[in-house]
Amino acid sequence: MFQRKVQKTGGSTYFVTLPKEWADEVGIRPQALVQLIPSDSGALLLVPEGLPARNRCTVTIGDWDFDRLQREIISRYIVGFDVIEVESDRIRTEQRRMVREIAQALIGLEILDESQKTLTLHVLVNVRDFPVERTLRRVFDIALAMATDAVSAFCKHDVELARDVVERDDDVDRLVLLVARQFSLLLRDLVSEEDYGLSRLQFSNYNAVVDQLERVADHAGKISEATLALETPIRPAAAKEIVARAEDSMSILRRAVQAFVDQSTDLANQVLAEREREERLFSVTRRTIGDKHPEEAPSISIALDSLLRIREYGFNIAEHALDVPAASHVRGRPTA
Repeated sequence: MFQRKVQKTGGSTYFVTLPKEWADEVGIRPQALVQLIPSDSGALLLVPEGLPARNRCTVTIGDWDFDRLQREIISRYIVGFDVIEVESDRIRTEQRRMVREIAQALIGLEILDESQKTLTLHVLVNVRDFPVERTLRRVFDIALAMATDAVSAFCKHDVELARDVVERDDDVDRLVLLVARQFSLLLRDLVSEEDYGLSRLQFSNYNAVVDQLERVADHAGKISEATLALETPIRPAAAKEIVARAEDSMSILRRAVQAFVDQSTDLANQVLAEREREERLFSVTRRTIGDKHPEEAPSISIALDSLLRIREYGFNIAEHALDVPAASHVRGRPTA
């Protein structure tokens, strides 16, 4: 941390000096331009000219499998690097194929240059063109449709629909990773609060809610996998109970997201008031349908547990709905 005294010149202008060692490190010279960006907290951010252009990294790969390579590239994408250079003494054909497959799974990531030893990935998407509010709604729509279809496939033993639900999870993952990248860019001061129209505190709530919705999609996938594990349809009585529990969970999720989007603390509190009642209903359902037909028990248990988790994610979102209005009033400036 550097400390400077605020000085005054010309009778009305305040100024501070910049630390020379820092200025030399970031390439600031006399007559250079810098951006001064006020934040919602009252802090003032100083950004040297050309700083975003240096936002690049290098990944030196070894004899990695697909999963290791994917983790390494995704981690750099999320952190917010604009250029990711993958290098090795010699990049094998199979590794090039893997890099292309990984790039296609991430929004805006393209290979723009390659040689025997390097593959250069550029993030071409402008994150400002993806308002997080709109992305959240899209993730919610996909996750809710996945969960609804997963329950329908489970109760009707619709294997084709179950497989379709599992495949849709990739669409959610791509959007969730984009939001995580946006949040990292904001935390690293490579974009400003003004660019997003949200403070860091507000954006952190959006990021958390999107993360909860990703988990909803994951559990829709688990219910679908449980469908694929069934050899025959479940009994109508069991299906009826599962549908009832699903309707309760989906209702909580819908209203929680609505409370978050509308910043309605009243609706959020109404949702949270249902937590205890829902736990009792799930316990009764599990005892009712899980004892007499053991061949169905594993799959039914998975479906019920996933619906219980979805309900909990709805309550978590409702709690974030309580935080957003408070976050919108947080300021670091003294009040009169």
